Amino acid sequence: MCIRDRLKDYLKALKRTTKEIEKLPFHKLDNDANLLKEAFDIAYKNDVFALYKLDASIQDDLKLKLFSKLTKYSGSLSFLAIQILAANSIMRKNDFVRKSIYLNKKCGIAINHLRSNTTVVYAKEEKDGYRLTGTLTWASGYKIFDNLLIGFHFNGKEHEVLAKFEEINGFKVIEAPETFVGLALNTVNIELKDFFVKEEDIVSSNTIGNYTKNKSLSKTVHYALFSLGLGAIKYIEDADLKFTSKKRLKKLKKEFLYTENGRKLDELRITLFNLVQKIVTIGMIKNGGKSILIEKNLQRYYRELIMFNSNGLNQDIKELFLDEFIIGGNKVYA
Repeated sequence: MCIRDRLKDYLKALKRTTKEIEKLPFHKLDNDANLLKEAFDIAYKNDVFALYKLDASIQDDLKLKLFSKLTKYSGSLSFLAIQILAANSIMRKNDFVRKSIYLNKKCGIAINHLRSNTTVVYAKEEKDGYRLTGTLTWASGYKIFDNLLIGFHFNGKEHEVLAKFEEINGFKVIEAPETFVGLALNTVNIELKDFFVKEEDIVSSNTIGNYTKNKSLSKTVHYALFSLGLGAIKYIEDADLKFTSKKRLKKLKKEFLYTENGRKLDELRITLFNLVQKIVTIGMIKNGGKSILIEKNLQRYYRELIMFNSNGLNQDIKELFLDEFIIGGNKVYA
Protein backbone atom coordinates (compact mmCIF):
# COMPACT_ATOMS: atom_id res chain seq x y z
CA MET A 1 0.00 0.00 0.00
CA CYS A 2 1.39 3.44 -0.95
CA ILE A 3 1.90 6.31 1.54
CA ARG A 4 -1.13 8.18 0.22
CA ASP A 5 -3.46 5.22 0.79
CA ARG A 6 -2.07 4.62 4.29
CA LEU A 7 -2.61 8.29 5.08
CA LYS A 8 -6.22 8.15 3.87
CA ASP A 9 -6.88 5.06 5.95
CA TYR A 10 -5.40 6.66 9.04
CA LEU A 11 -7.44 9.85 8.67
CA LYS A 12 -10.58 7.76 8.22
CA ALA A 13 -9.76 5.84 11.39
CA LEU A 14 -9.20 9.11 13.27
CA LYS A 15 -12.52 10.48 12.05
CA ARG A 16 -14.26 7.25 13.08
CA THR A 17 -12.65 7.52 16.51
CA THR A 18 -13.83 11.08 17.13
CA LYS A 19 -17.38 10.21 16.06
CA GLU A 20 -17.48 7.37 18.58
CA ILE A 21 -15.99 9.46 21.38
CA GLU A 22 -18.46 12.27 20.69
CA LYS A 23 -21.22 9.95 21.90
CA LEU A 24 -19.65 9.87 25.38
CA PRO A 25 -20.29 12.52 28.05
CA PHE A 26 -16.77 13.77 27.44
CA HIS A 27 -16.95 16.51 30.11
CA LYS A 28 -16.71 13.58 32.57
CA LEU A 29 -13.60 12.04 31.01
CA ASP A 30 -11.37 14.02 33.38
CA ASN A 31 -12.58 12.30 36.55
CA ASP A 32 -14.22 9.02 35.53
CA ALA A 33 -11.52 6.37 35.02
CA ASN A 34 -13.90 3.81 33.53
CA LEU A 35 -15.18 6.34 31.01
CA LEU A 36 -11.65 7.40 30.11
CA LYS A 37 -10.69 3.76 29.60
CA GLU A 38 -13.68 3.39 27.28
CA ALA A 39 -12.52 6.37 25.21
CA PHE A 40 -8.93 5.10 25.15
CA ASP A 41 -10.05 1.64 24.05
CA ILE A 42 -12.07 3.19 21.22
CA ALA A 43 -8.97 4.98 19.93
CA TYR A 44 -6.80 1.90 20.46
CA LYS A 45 -9.28 -0.36 18.64
CA ASN A 46 -9.25 2.01 15.66
CA ASP A 47 -5.42 1.86 15.57
CA VAL A 48 -4.91 5.63 15.78
CA PHE A 49 -1.97 5.19 18.17
CA ALA A 50 -0.13 2.93 15.70
CA LEU A 51 1.77 5.73 13.98
CA TYR A 52 4.76 3.40 13.72
CA LYS A 53 2.94 1.59 10.90
CA LEU A 54 3.12 4.72 8.75
CA ASP A 55 5.98 6.28 6.83
CA ALA A 56 8.36 8.22 9.11
CA SER A 57 8.08 11.32 6.91
CA ILE A 58 4.41 11.86 7.83
CA GLN A 59 4.38 10.68 11.45
CA ASP A 60 4.97 14.10 13.04
CA ASP A 61 2.23 15.69 10.96
CA LEU A 62 -0.20 12.93 11.91
CA LYS A 63 0.78 13.17 15.57
CA LEU A 64 -0.25 16.83 15.52
CA LYS A 65 -3.53 15.89 13.83
CA LEU A 66 -4.12 13.18 16.44
CA PHE A 67 -3.63 15.57 19.36
CA SER A 68 -5.66 18.29 17.68
CA LYS A 69 -8.60 15.90 17.41
CA LEU A 70 -8.41 14.13 20.77
CA THR A 71 -7.49 17.02 23.07
CA LYS A 72 -10.68 18.98 22.48
CA TYR A 73 -12.59 16.02 23.97
CA SER A 74 -10.18 15.14 26.75
CA GLY A 75 -6.74 16.26 27.78
CA SER A 76 -6.54 13.11 29.90
CA LEU A 77 -7.06 11.01 26.79
CA SER A 78 -4.30 12.91 25.02
CA PHE A 79 -2.07 12.42 28.07
CA LEU A 80 -2.50 8.66 27.71
CA ALA A 81 -1.79 9.04 23.99
CA ILE A 82 1.55 10.68 24.85
CA GLN A 83 2.42 7.65 26.97
CA ILE A 84 1.65 4.93 24.44
CA LEU A 85 3.18 6.87 21.54
CA ALA A 86 6.38 7.31 23.56
CA ALA A 87 6.54 3.63 24.49
CA ASN A 88 5.97 2.58 20.87
CA SER A 89 8.57 5.05 19.59
CA ILE A 90 11.20 3.89 22.08
CA MET A 91 10.67 0.26 21.08
CA ARG A 92 11.02 1.09 17.39
CA LYS A 93 13.94 3.46 17.81
CA ASN A 94 15.96 0.89 19.77
CA ASP A 95 14.97 -1.96 17.43
CA PHE A 96 13.67 -3.91 20.42
CA VAL A 97 13.76 -7.62 19.55
CA ARG A 98 10.35 -8.33 21.10
CA LYS A 99 8.64 -5.22 19.75
CA SER A 100 6.22 -7.22 17.59
CA ILE A 101 4.74 -8.62 20.82
CA TYR A 102 4.56 -5.40 22.82
CA LEU A 103 3.44 -3.14 19.98
CA ASN A 104 0.22 -5.15 20.10
CA LYS A 105 -0.28 -4.27 23.76
CA LYS A 106 -1.20 -1.07 25.59
CA CYS A 107 2.05 0.23 27.07
CA GLY A 108 2.54 3.18 29.40
CA ILE A 109 5.79 4.70 30.66
CA ALA A 110 7.50 5.39 33.98
CA ILE A 111 10.83 6.81 32.79
CA ASN A 112 10.82 10.55 33.56
CA HIS A 113 12.92 9.95 36.69
CA LEU A 114 15.85 9.14 34.36
CA ARG A 115 16.34 12.93 34.19
CA SER A 116 17.22 12.97 37.88
CA ASN A 117 20.81 13.61 38.94
CA THR A 118 20.54 10.67 41.34
CA THR A 119 19.54 7.05 40.88
CA VAL A 120 15.83 6.56 41.63
CA VAL A 121 15.54 2.92 40.62
CA TYR A 122 18.62 0.71 40.86
CA ALA A 123 19.19 -2.91 39.87
CA LYS A 124 21.01 -6.05 40.86
CA GLU A 125 21.95 -8.40 38.05
CA GLU A 126 21.16 -12.08 38.24
CA LYS A 127 20.67 -14.93 35.81
CA ASP A 128 18.38 -13.96 32.90
CA GLY A 129 17.45 -10.57 34.34
CA TYR A 130 17.60 -7.91 37.05
CA ARG A 131 16.04 -7.18 40.44
CA LEU A 132 14.77 -3.59 40.61
CA THR A 133 14.39 -1.55 43.78
CA GLY A 134 13.09 2.00 44.10
CA THR A 135 9.92 4.07 43.94
CA LEU A 136 8.25 5.10 40.70
CA THR A 137 6.08 8.20 41.05
CA TRP A 138 3.27 9.49 38.86
CA ALA A 139 2.74 6.38 36.75
CA SER A 140 -0.45 7.05 34.80
CA GLY A 141 -2.86 4.58 33.24
CA TYR A 142 -3.11 1.94 35.97
CA LYS A 143 -5.79 -0.59 34.89
CA ILE A 144 -5.80 1.10 31.46
CA PHE A 145 -2.36 0.05 30.20
CA ASP A 146 -1.34 -3.62 30.06
CA ASN A 147 2.39 -2.97 30.43
CA LEU A 148 4.73 -0.33 31.78
CA LEU A 149 8.09 0.80 30.44
CA ILE A 150 10.31 1.25 33.50
CA GLY A 151 13.55 3.19 33.62
CA PHE A 152 16.44 2.15 35.88
CA HIS A 153 20.18 2.57 36.36
CA PHE A 154 22.76 -0.21 36.31
CA ASN A 155 26.51 -0.21 35.83
CA GLY A 156 26.72 3.43 34.75
CA LYS A 157 23.97 3.14 32.18
CA GLU A 158 20.27 3.94 32.00
CA HIS A 159 18.00 1.13 30.89
CA GLU A 160 14.34 0.77 29.95
CA VAL A 161 12.46 -2.47 30.47
CA LEU A 162 8.88 -3.61 29.91
CA ALA A 163 6.89 -5.31 32.65
CA LYS A 164 3.23 -6.00 33.39
CA PHE A 165 1.43 -3.03 34.92
CA GLU A 166 -0.14 -4.94 37.79
CA GLU A 167 0.53 -5.81 41.40
CA ILE A 168 2.73 -8.87 41.59
CA ASN A 169 5.61 -9.97 43.79
CA GLY A 170 7.96 -7.00 44.30
CA PHE A 171 5.63 -4.59 42.47
CA LYS A 172 3.34 -2.75 44.91
CA VAL A 173 0.91 -0.03 43.82
CA ILE A 174 0.69 2.90 46.23
CA GLU A 175 -2.13 5.40 45.98
CA ALA A 176 -0.90 8.73 44.65
CA PRO A 177 -2.03 12.11 46.07
CA GLU A 178 -5.29 13.52 44.70
CA THR A 179 -4.99 16.13 41.98
CA PHE A 180 -7.24 18.92 40.70
CA VAL A 181 -7.07 17.61 37.15
CA GLY A 182 -6.69 14.26 35.40
CA LEU A 183 -8.21 12.13 38.17
CA ALA A 184 -9.37 9.62 35.56
CA LEU A 185 -5.75 8.90 34.61
CA ASN A 186 -5.49 6.47 37.53
CA THR A 187 -2.04 7.83 38.34
CA VAL A 188 -0.25 5.82 41.01
CA ASN A 189 3.07 5.49 42.74
CA ILE A 190 4.81 2.12 42.63
CA GLU A 191 7.17 0.59 45.15
CA LEU A 192 9.64 -1.81 43.59
CA LYS A 193 11.42 -4.18 45.97
CA ASP A 194 13.64 -6.80 44.34
CA PHE A 195 11.18 -6.81 41.45
CA PHE A 196 12.40 -9.22 38.77
CA VAL A 197 12.47 -8.16 35.12
CA LYS A 198 13.70 -10.35 32.29
CA GLU A 199 16.80 -9.60 30.25
CA GLU A 200 14.79 -10.30 27.10
CA ASP A 201 12.40 -7.45 27.99
CA ILE A 202 15.16 -4.82 28.13
CA VAL A 203 14.21 -2.29 25.46
CA SER A 204 17.23 0.01 25.63
CA SER A 205 20.62 0.48 27.27
CA ASN A 206 22.32 3.85 26.89
CA THR A 207 24.77 6.11 28.65
CA ILE A 208 23.23 8.11 31.48
CA GLY A 209 21.82 11.38 30.12
CA ASN A 210 20.53 9.91 26.86
CA TYR A 211 16.88 10.28 27.91
CA THR A 212 17.36 13.91 28.94
CA LYS A 213 19.03 14.69 25.61
CA ASN A 214 16.21 13.14 23.58
CA LYS A 215 13.55 14.76 25.76
CA SER A 216 14.91 18.25 25.05
CA LEU A 217 14.11 17.82 21.34
CA SER A 218 10.62 16.43 21.89
CA LYS A 219 7.67 18.50 20.62
CA THR A 220 4.93 16.43 22.25
CA VAL A 221 4.10 19.02 24.91
CA HIS A 222 4.05 21.69 22.19
CA TYR A 223 1.50 19.60 20.29
CA ALA A 224 -0.64 19.25 23.41
CA LEU A 225 -0.53 22.95 24.31
CA PHE A 226 -1.28 23.95 20.72
CA SER A 227 -4.22 21.52 20.62
CA LEU A 228 -5.66 22.98 23.82
CA GLY A 229 -5.52 26.41 22.22
CA LEU A 230 -7.19 25.07 19.11
CA GLY A 231 -9.93 23.48 21.21
CA ALA A 232 -10.44 26.67 23.23
CA ILE A 233 -10.92 28.81 20.13
CA LYS A 234 -13.95 26.71 19.18
CA TYR A 235 -15.73 27.83 22.36
CA ILE A 236 -14.81 31.53 22.18
CA GLU A 237 -17.81 33.71 21.36
CA ASP A 238 -16.03 37.02 20.72
CA ALA A 239 -15.21 37.34 16.99
CA ASP A 240 -12.13 39.57 17.42
CA LEU A 241 -10.65 37.32 20.08
CA LYS A 242 -11.30 34.25 17.95
CA PHE A 243 -9.61 35.80 14.89
CA THR A 244 -6.54 37.08 16.76
CA SER A 245 -6.14 33.80 18.66
CA LYS A 246 -6.18 31.76 15.45
CA LYS A 247 -3.62 34.05 13.81
CA ARG A 248 -1.16 33.96 16.72
CA LEU A 249 -1.56 30.24 17.33
CA LYS A 250 -0.95 29.48 13.65
CA LYS A 251 2.24 31.58 13.69
CA LEU A 252 3.60 29.72 16.73
CA LYS A 253 2.72 26.36 15.21
CA LYS A 254 4.85 27.15 12.18
CA GLU A 255 7.75 28.13 14.45
CA PHE A 256 7.83 25.02 16.62
CA LEU A 257 7.19 22.64 13.73
CA TYR A 258 10.29 23.87 11.88
CA THR A 259 12.57 24.27 14.92
CA GLU A 260 15.08 21.52 15.79
CA ASN A 261 17.09 23.47 18.35
CA GLY A 262 16.44 22.33 21.93
CA ARG A 263 16.92 25.76 23.54
CA LYS A 264 14.63 27.43 21.00
CA LEU A 265 11.98 24.73 21.53
CA ASP A 266 12.05 25.42 25.28
CA GLU A 267 11.57 29.14 24.63
CA LEU A 268 8.70 28.44 22.21
CA ARG A 269 7.06 26.18 24.80
CA ILE A 270 6.94 29.12 27.22
CA THR A 271 5.57 31.48 24.58
CA LEU A 272 2.97 28.88 23.57
CA PHE A 273 1.89 28.26 27.16
CA ASN A 274 1.49 31.98 27.84
CA LEU A 275 -0.49 32.48 24.64
CA VAL A 276 -2.90 29.59 25.27
CA GLN A 277 -3.34 30.65 28.90
CA LYS A 278 -4.38 34.11 27.70
CA ILE A 279 -6.69 32.70 25.03
CA VAL A 280 -8.48 30.51 27.58
CA THR A 281 -8.58 33.18 30.30
CA ILE A 282 -9.87 36.00 28.09
CA GLY A 283 -12.30 33.56 26.45
CA MET A 284 -13.75 32.76 29.88
CA ILE A 285 -13.92 36.45 30.79
CA LYS A 286 -15.73 37.34 27.57
CA ASN A 287 -18.13 34.40 27.92
CA GLY A 288 -18.92 35.40 31.50
CA GLY A 289 -19.77 33.48 34.66
CA LYS A 290 -21.19 30.47 32.83
CA SER A 291 -17.58 29.59 31.94
CA ILE A 292 -17.02 28.01 35.35
CA LEU A 293 -19.82 25.46 34.93
CA ILE A 294 -18.38 21.94 35.10
CA GLU A 295 -19.84 20.94 31.72
CA LYS A 296 -18.19 23.90 29.99
CA ASN A 297 -14.92 23.24 28.22
CA LEU A 298 -12.87 26.39 28.78
CA GLN A 299 -12.48 25.77 32.52
CA ARG A 300 -11.38 22.20 31.72
CA TYR A 301 -8.87 23.45 29.17
CA TYR A 302 -7.50 25.81 31.82
CA ARG A 303 -6.85 22.92 34.20
CA GLU A 304 -5.44 20.68 31.47
CA LEU A 305 -3.13 23.45 30.34
CA ILE A 306 -1.47 23.31 33.77
CA MET A 307 -1.40 19.49 33.63
CA PHE A 308 0.44 19.38 30.31
CA ASN A 309 2.84 22.18 31.14
CA SER A 310 3.80 20.54 34.43
CA ASN A 311 4.93 17.48 32.48
CA GLY A 312 8.51 16.99 31.31
CA LEU A 313 9.94 20.06 33.04
CA ASN A 314 13.69 20.25 33.52
CA GLN A 315 15.70 22.86 35.41
CA ASP A 316 16.47 24.82 32.23
CA ILE A 317 12.77 25.23 31.38
CA LYS A 318 11.96 26.22 34.98
CA GLU A 319 14.63 28.92 34.88
CA LEU A 320 13.40 30.16 31.50
CA PHE A 321 9.88 30.53 32.89
CA LEU A 322 11.24 32.47 35.88
CA ASP A 323 13.42 34.70 33.69
CA GLU A 324 10.54 35.42 31.34
CA PHE A 325 8.34 36.44 34.26
CA ILE A 326 10.96 38.64 35.93
CA ILE A 327 12.27 40.32 32.77
CA GLY A 328 8.80 40.75 31.29
CA GLY A 329 7.49 42.05 34.62
CA ASN A 330 10.30 44.57 34.91
CA LYS A 331 9.33 46.01 31.52
CA VAL A 332 5.64 46.27 32.42
CA TYR A 333 5.91 47.42 36.04
CA ALA A 334 9.05 49.59 35.78
